[in-house]
Parts: sequence; structure tokens; C-alpha cells
Amino acid sequence: MSDEALALLIGEVENGNQNCIDLLCNLALRNDDLGHKVEKLLFDLFSGKRSGSPDIDKKINQACLVLHQIANNDITKNNTEWKKLHAPSRLLYMAGSATTDLSKKIGIAHKIMGDQFAQTDQEQVGVENLWCSARMLSSDELAAATQGLVQESPFLSVNYPIGLIHPTTKENILSTQLLEKMAQSGLSENEVFLINTGDHWLICLFYKLAEKIKCLIFNTYYDLN
Repeated sequence: MSDEALALLIGEVENGNQNCIDLLCNLALRNDDLGHKVEKLLFDLFSGKRSGSPDIDKKINQACLVLHQIANNDITKNNTEWKKLHAPSRLLYMAGSATTDLSKKIGIAHKIMGDQFAQTDQEQVGVENLWCSARMLSSDELAAATQGLVQESPFLSVNYPIGLIHPTTKENILSTQLLEKMAQSGLSENEVFLINTGDHWLICLFYKLAEKIKCLIFNTYYDLN
């Protein structure tokens, strides 16, 4: 497909054209660069990261649900062309958000989540609330969401999310990791630590100013003004 044709198709999808949405969802099944590009674009429209018609999220997830139903019938369930609807993917997540069948929703959630590691019970994402907008982000989700920060800021080091206190040894994990960083590099980079307090996340930025270590803390418990 040419770039011009794809751009026209995307424009129609953004305007809510259901036939074009169905076509783009089928293209997203492809396991190549075009398929991955289209899948991300659909997810950005679905999640609101990219603007579209007011009901674009419902149109997209319903189209994904139809594909999921086809992917699980007796004829196609072992077909590798439908791989994205049998393994963790954006398409599978969108299909799961559309189904009202609780057993199917739980089955899809199990495929998406696998064995995710949680720092606390509060952070543990249950299969029943994967699509809940008010739940706490898991360590894996937060780590994935912050990967782009390092690419945009070469002098920024973003550490994998941690709990503040080790549940068994009661060690202060932040203090230990910070001391290790200082011993290794003298804190030559600006260090970001994502800290699980138990029911919400803290984001701590440690940096050097006039040879003194400073810390900027963002508490996610409160809304930004």
C-alpha cells in the first residue's frame, strides 16, 4: 500500500468511517512493519492519544472484537495469520475492552497479562480490572511508559520501578540503589526513580547542582493543577 493511499485511509478512519476502520483493523493483523504501524495508530485513536470522531474508540474496539470472534472459530483458531489475537497485543486489548462476556474478558486478560510482577498487592492488576481506568499502574506498564524519556533525554537515567521498602528485609531500596549509583558514576546523570509507596507512585529526580545533590519529587496521588 502506498503512503498516499494509507494517509487517505487513515483520514477516513479518523472521521469514523466504519468500512475503513474494518479495513485498517485487518491490516493491523499483519506481522510486519505496516501491520505494527497500523496497530499502533488504531490504539492511539482508541486511547485518545490521537484525535478522531467522538465514538471512534467504540467503533475500533467493536471491529477488533469481530476479528477476535473470527480468530477463535474452529476454522481459523490455528491460523498463524491471526497470531495477534491469540497473544498479548494492542488488538487483543481493544477486543477485550469491547466484549461484555465476562468469561471471554477474563480469558483475554489472562493472555495479555501473563506473569506480571507486582511490587504490592495494591499494584497487582487482577484479570477483572485490567480495563478499569481508575486502577493503579503496574511496574511493567510504568516501565514501558517511561522508556521514551531516555531516548528524548540522553542525560537522563530512568530506573526500573521499585518499592520503597523491601517487604522481607525491610531494606530501604531507594537508598541502596542511590548509593550504588553514586559509587559507580558519582551521579553523573540525572537519575529518575519510580517508587511504589503502597497505594500510589512517587517520581523522584536526583540531580547535581553546584556539586550538591538535589531531589525533585512528584507525588502522583494529587492531580496536577
